[in-house]
Amino acid sequence: MIGNGADSVAAKLHYPPKAKASKTEAAIPFYCEVGANGKPDHLQLFGARDKSEFRQALLVALRGGRFQPAMAGGQDVPVILGGTAVFMFRDNQPIIAISLCTADKGKVASMSNYIQPQMLSTSAQFRRKIWQSRFDPDIHLRPGVHPGAVATVDVDAQGNLINTKITAESPANSGWGPLLVKGFKGAKFIPALGNGKPVAGEFDITVNYEDAQNPDNGPILGTHINRDDYDR
Repeated sequence: MIGNGADSVAAKLHYPPKAKASKTEAAIPFYCEVGANGKPDHLQLFGARDKSEFRQALLVALRGGRFQPAMAGGQDVPVILGGTAVFMFRDNQPIIAISLCTADKGKVASMSNYIQPQMLSTSAQFRRKIWQSRFDPDIHLRPGVHPGAVATVDVDAQGNLINTKITAESPANSGWGPLLVKGFKGAKFIPALGNGKPVAGEFDITVNYEDAQNPDNGPILGTHINRDDYDR
């Protein structure tokens, strides 16, 4: 969750000065791992190309701030989460709101009291499943420019994965979407929270295979996935 301390992500996030002066608004989706210490890592930021100043402001906040760690079984645990930073004006005043939701755009827009499911996993564990699945007999990868995929999963109010669907794939029908689905095998989630109560919800994630990195030592040839310690 979003904390309130001086080292929280919210405290580190500021409206870009030029955008504030011109009253420009933006919504910047992001995905990251949040460790058991609350520190975000493996950041992915999206948004329109002409909103780079907003992405930079969010990047600075994520790199310098912390979240309140997720808890499961009475312990702080790492999770993969998605969120949207909304920069807007209300009554002629600049406001920044962080919604821990990406999959349901309606809930982001309405600023409802909702947190989408969070995957009980580290980024390395998730990428390891993808990496190890690339030679499965039902995976047939076709090379292409900027290979990537987006998947959305349905999660029930107990945190169980119910269904996984590919919502985007590049190139189309190239196998990168089914490979992403492999990363959710056996996944568990902290369920979504609506008004503080567990509810069913959606979780989505985007993988750009040119940027995804194999977390383990091993060969990098013949794949778009690199090691964590490669080209750092």
